[in-house]
Amino acid sequence: MAACSLLLDTPLEEARDALAEQDYFAAQEHVLGALQDNARDVDALTLLAQIQLAMGQGGDALLTLDRLEEAGAEGEHLTLIRAEAMLQGGEAEEAFALLDGLASAESWRLRALAAAMEGDDDEATAHFIAGREAEGDKRKLFTAAASFHLNRGDADAARFAVGQAQQLAPDAIETLFVSARLAQLDGRPDLASRAYLAILERTPNDRPAMLGAIQELDKLGRVDVFEPLIERGRQAYPEDIEFIYLDASLLAFEGNWTAARDLLQQYETAVQSHDNARGLYAQSLLALGQYEQARALMAPLNRRFPNNAAYARVYARILLELGEHSQAASVITPILRGPDASEIDRDIAERARRG
Repeated sequence: MAACSLLLDTPLEEARDALAEQDYFAAQEHVLGALQDNARDVDALTLLAQIQLAMGQGGDALLTLDRLEEAGAEGEHLTLIRAEAMLQGGEAEEAFALLDGLASAESWRLRALAAAMEGDDDEATAHFIAGREAEGDKRKLFTAAASFHLNRGDADAARFAVGQAQQLAPDAIETLFVSARLAQLDGRPDLASRAYLAILERTPNDRPAMLGAIQELDKLGRVDVFEPLIERGRQAYPEDIEFIYLDASLLAFEGNWTAARDLLQQYETAVQSHDNARGLYAQSLLALGQYEQARALMAPLNRRFPNNAAYARVYARILLELGEHSQAASVITPILRGPDASEIDRDIAERARRG
C-alpha cells in the first residue's frame, strides 16, 4: 500500500496538470488543497498566483504575491506575475515601471499590453516586435500580438503572430481563439467555426466560443449544429440577452412568431438595450399584426441606423401596413442605393410607390 501511494499525484501535481490543460477551476481547487497542508508553500503559492492570473483575478493574484513575499520568495518570474496582475487592475504605468531591466519575451509582451492600455499602439507594436528576438517562451507573446491586431481589424498584421502561435501551441485555447478570429476576418466561416468548436470540446460552456461558433455556423446554414449550442447557452446563461435573442431568432426562423414574441416580452427591459433583439421583437409584432407597437420599437432603430438594411426592411413593412406609403418609400430608398439591396427591398419600394 505504501508503494502504491507513491504512484498517486499530489494535489500540487494535479494542479499543474489541470493548469496545463487550461482547466482553471480544477487547478485552483487542487492548489488550495495543497495549501491546506502548508500555507507557506512557495511552489503552491506561485502556482495559485498563475492560476488567478489565468482566471483574470489580478487583485487576488496580488494578495497571493504578498504572501509569497512574506514567505521570502523572490525572482523575475514573480515580478512578471505582479506586473500582469497590475495590468489586470488597470495599473499600466506601475506595471511598466516594474518591468524595467527585464529582457525576456514575457517582459516585452507585458510592456506591449501596458502601451496598448495607455492607447499608444505604435509603442505596443514595437514591443511585440522586440519580443520576437528575446529569450524565453513566446507563446503568450504571439497570441497577445495576434489579439492586439485582430482587435483593430488588421488581419494582415495578425497573420504572422497567429501562424507563430499555431506552431508553438496549436491546441492552446488562446491559439484557437485567435485562429478563429482571423478566419472570421478572412471570411472563412468553415475554419472559424471549426476552431470555436475545438474550444468548446475543451470548455463546453465558454461563452465567447459558443457565440462565435453559432455566428459562423449560421453563415454555413448548419442549423443542426448551432441549434444545440443555443440550447446549451440558454441553460448555462439563462438571463443572458445574447442567448435569449438567439433562442428567439431560432423560433422566428421556424415561423413561430408567437413564441418568439412571448420570449422577448419576458425580458423586455434587456431587449430595449439590445438592438438586434429589439428589431426581432418588432418583427414578431409585425408578423402578429401589432403594427403600432412594432413601430414604437422600430422607429428609433431606423433613426439611429438608417443604412441598416435589415432594420429598414422591417420598418418599411410596418409603415406599409399602417398605410404610410410615402414614409415607407423614404425609409427603403437609401437601401436600394446601397450594396445590400435585395429583391425584397425592390418589392417593398414598388408597394410603396403603388400606394
